[in-house]
Amino acid sequence: MAIDKNSFVPPYYQLAQILEHQIKTGAYRPGEALPSEAELSEKYGLSRMTVRRSLSHLIRAGLIRAERGKGTFVSRPELDRAVFVMEEFHKDAAARGMAASSRLLEARLVPAPEKAAAMLQVRQGTKVLFVRRTLLTDGEPLAYDRKYLRYDQGRPILENELQYQAFPDILEKHAAALPMSSKMILKVTNLNEEEARALRTSPGSPAFLVEQFLLAADNRPVGWGWCLYRGDRYQLTSVTATI
Repeated sequence: MAIDKNSFVPPYYQLAQILEHQIKTGAYRPGEALPSEAELSEKYGLSRMTVRRSLSHLIRAGLIRAERGKGTFVSRPELDRAVFVMEEFHKDAAARGMAASSRLLEARLVPAPEKAAAMLQVRQGTKVLFVRRTLLTDGEPLAYDRKYLRYDQGRPILENELQYQAFPDILEKHAAALPMSSKMILKVTNLNEEEARALRTSPGSPAFLVEQFLLAADNRPVGWGWCLYRGDRYQLTSVTATI
């Protein structure tokens, strides 16, 4: 991608679009440094002032942040984390005076089954990562989590990441395209035998079902899955401030 100096689009904005595309497609990951102003100036044939204006545009858009004396770094996307992801689960448990933990039950490459392939917009049979784990408080399982992830096979995922990190965090590091938004759907259901066994309760017990999608900048899904919360032991609370 090059700067077209004959275009009616200002050069600073063209560079901002190039860098934005590179960030959103994963060429630069959250926390990673962008090239310096001098490097960008030389690479794209622009003045330092034009490059600085491009970077200021990306800072205002929330895509990068500047650290004095260090440079500019890709910001972490503001995903809708709510109470349903692992980090919040741990915080919620701690607020109740309980010890939260997770147990990895399964993590393997699988051919995408029909429904997962449709949800991830890949061909059926495409290799995807399937993760299955339970979330526990004081050693008792309260949630059963299953996810299918599209990921960059050049970036191996470590077991401790699967064990302890939230779904969006894993995809930030390992998806071929950076997730930029999250969609979650809350339903109620009854547990089947497998789910009841994982949650140490009876089949047919009520549960909250949270279906979650992680989407790239072009709205292409990079992750999909669902998490079940025991209806007899868990409550979902939303607090809205009023003026």
